[in-house]
Amino acid sequence: MHGPEDTVVVRSSTTYLTIEVAGRKLQDVRLGMGPLRIGRKQDNDVVIQSACVAQHHARVEPYLQGHRIVALGGGNGLLFRGRRVASHVFNDGDVIRIADPVTGNFVSLTYQDIGKRAQAQPAAPVQRCALERPAVTIGREGCDLVLPSLQVSRRHATIRAFDQGHELTDHGSANGTFVNGARVHVHELKQGDVLQIGPFKLVYTGKSLDQFEQKGAMRIDARELVRVTPEGKAILHRVSLVIEPREFVALVGASGAGKSTLMAALAGVRRPDAGLVRVGSDDLYASYHLYRGGIGYVPQDDILHRHLTVEDALRYTARLRLPTDTSAAEIEARIVRVLEEVEMLEARAQRITALSGGQRKRISIASELLGDPNLFFLDEPTSGLDPGLEKKMMYTLRYIADSGRTVVLVTHATANITQCDLVAFMAGGRLVYYGPPAGALAMFGVTSGDFADIYTKLGGKVGPPEVMRQGELAAEYRLWHEHHPQSKRAPTMAELWEIRFRRSDEYRIYVYERQTESEVSGTRLHAVAPGHFRIAAEESLTSAPAPAPPPPSHDASWLFQTRVLADRYVKLIAADRKNLLILLLQAPVIGAVLLLAARPTALHSSTSTNGRLLLFLLSVVAVWFGVINSVREITKEAEIYRRERLASLRIPAYLLSKFGVLAGLCAVQSLVLMLLLLLRVDFAADYVALTEYGLIDMTRQPPLGLWGGLLVSVFLTSLSGVGLGLLISTWVSSSDKAMSAVPLALIPQLVFALALMPLPALLAPVSYLTGARWGMESMGSIAALLEPRDMTRCEFPGDPLTCEVYASVDYSPAPEHIAAVWAILAGYTLACLLLTAWMLRRRDAAEK
Repeated sequence: MHGPEDTVVVRSSTTYLTIEVAGRKLQDVRLGMGPLRIGRKQDNDVVIQSACVAQHHARVEPYLQGHRIVALGGGNGLLFRGRRVASHVFNDGDVIRIADPVTGNFVSLTYQDIGKRAQAQPAAPVQRCALERPAVTIGREGCDLVLPSLQVSRRHATIRAFDQGHELTDHGSANGTFVNGARVHVHELKQGDVLQIGPFKLVYTGKSLDQFEQKGAMRIDARELVRVTPEGKAILHRVSLVIEPREFVALVGASGAGKSTLMAALAGVRRPDAGLVRVGSDDLYASYHLYRGGIGYVPQDDILHRHLTVEDALRYTARLRLPTDTSAAEIEARIVRVLEEVEMLEARAQRITALSGGQRKRISIASELLGDPNLFFLDEPTSGLDPGLEKKMMYTLRYIADSGRTVVLVTHATANITQCDLVAFMAGGRLVYYGPPAGALAMFGVTSGDFADIYTKLGGKVGPPEVMRQGELAAEYRLWHEHHPQSKRAPTMAELWEIRFRRSDEYRIYVYERQTESEVSGTRLHAVAPGHFRIAAEESLTSAPAPAPPPPSHDASWLFQTRVLADRYVKLIAADRKNLLILLLQAPVIGAVLLLAARPTALHSSTSTNGRLLLFLLSVVAVWFGVINSVREITKEAEIYRRERLASLRIPAYLLSKFGVLAGLCAVQSLVLMLLLLLRVDFAADYVALTEYGLIDMTRQPPLGLWGGLLVSVFLTSLSGVGLGLLISTWVSSSDKAMSAVPLALIPQLVFALALMPLPALLAPVSYLTGARWGMESMGSIAALLEPRDMTRCEFPGDPLTCEVYASVDYSPAPEHIAAVWAILAGYTLACLLLTAWMLRRRDAAEK
């Protein structure tokens, strides 16, 4: 293997190739006038002993004013930004990978041209679009200015010339058109205005639009982030770091170290209590609407419905997140592309429930890649995977970063973090290291090469005996006590290592210098110089700004989202065949039980005890149908809901899709139940009331007839159960708790239906809160039952007609009364849905 001294003729003393194997630096090779051959065999100029490298793999040779690399036929080829290339002309900082996707092994070749770096000029526009025509259209294929991203609508906006300048018009695009951070529909442009369309920034010069592509150029700058629990415990303690475009960064630490909290703050999921997160030059939380479409976020739990096939799940996600004018062919092509990126194309027709944990995680990643995000965040993507799968997963993420995205992941596993560009070690909510993986071993004094040994140095507290015995943190211990001369407590190891890190070269290079390079006027929080630190998270807090009010939303309409969500929900119900069978058997089984109890003449008499019992059971069963159908439907997909809310899901669309499908299911159940009762109960007989005073003959005329009226009542009562079930599903935190709450919801229906037992007058109004009470009243009115009477409260004992009617009960057979009770049932359902929507919105705000 040859080092820098082996290249005799030197082209430039500042041009060299850095070689890393599995993230560990192997050597720097200075590049000269002659070619260098790279391979595994000993006759190469640069020998790399790695199984993913061919015997004669590539050649680096002078080209124009620099160098290029040419593949020599190695099986794994050369990858640049995730794409295989036959040759590549180097620019300063370019990274070529030689990678084996099967094993996850890779070699990195980084081209360094220090001379050109020192002479670097400000970046020129990627593209300049002259505004010479009367109208210039902006969008995807077929427009004058083509912005190739699915975050851009097909015909997104138009710029029209007029005497004084130009006017911008948005065409109802899905993700909006923004000028200087504000969403606009029609806007007169002024010189220097910055337009943002999807992931692209365009600067208006008066005569042209200068295009600066943000794709793959998203920089995260976090400054002094603080998160404090309601109990006052700091779980993020003034954390500052910078992540450059296309970097692959791991947030590492033990459980409770604060790594997931930090990632949530960086991703815009949960706003910190203090501090600042910038993307480029924008405050992320004040401008979240600008970047929402460009952020991919994979939580620890799966974010896909397991009963769908892979392609169906991805198709619905694409329809929800991509512009509504995206064609079916474009969606299918995008699905194929993202499945190829995560190497899961062969599984596209499989059900997600049949996949392994690692495969499901890859599909979750693919679903986030559909929108072509620039920033990609993953929470514990390797959790539960065996070492081989973990290594392949990290390789996949390395590939995603190389393809032009900034990737940040949370992990507690350290075996493969050398594949990352940078690693952040967290302990006790503090950032105790941020820099290249190899530098962490040196800073923590770990000689074994095992990053897991760092964990043993980060826990617990330390006093003078430990410092004297260990010695490595003695200076930090003294410095801590200088800031706490009156403190009686011992500092934590995390505090001391944070002090060590704040005084290190890694902090200076990867935090302070990066932040000072991007310092802009008006910055609220300036970079903290090396060696400076604050002990208390509460000290001089600068609160994070409240997010700006979101601009008027013009994403996919709520009606479009409702249709897509309802379509997906129907497919989900149909795919879970066992559960569907249980739901469909409820009505026949319960109907068969009612047939055993019902008499053919149950509804012939207004005083029929059997008739009253039958209608009471119908009202309670109807509520049962609705509650059982809906009580798990929100809580069981909480993680999916949270992710889709971040990506513009509308609460009304979400609830209406659930309610609409469940209403259809309740309609089928109600119809089956009432059809079964036709087998035994006579619904066609004329009304004959038998009283103490003789027979009174009447012909019933309820709305829709007796059977039809009862069917409507059963259906409307079941809808009240759906509303109640969705409300419970929002209130509880798991499906198990939802099922445990079912008896609490159904038992009051039995007590407050006011059919079989009276209630004290003071308690009777409580019955207004139960759907069964209104269902029973509507059915009693339709069947022209006499109001139930309290036989213990009679003016003349033994004379039922002199007994008191149950408080608040009215079985008037008048059509207007029946219609009014039906309206109350509909209002009850609507009230439950509105309360559910309020709870969802409140929960979203609390989690933010």
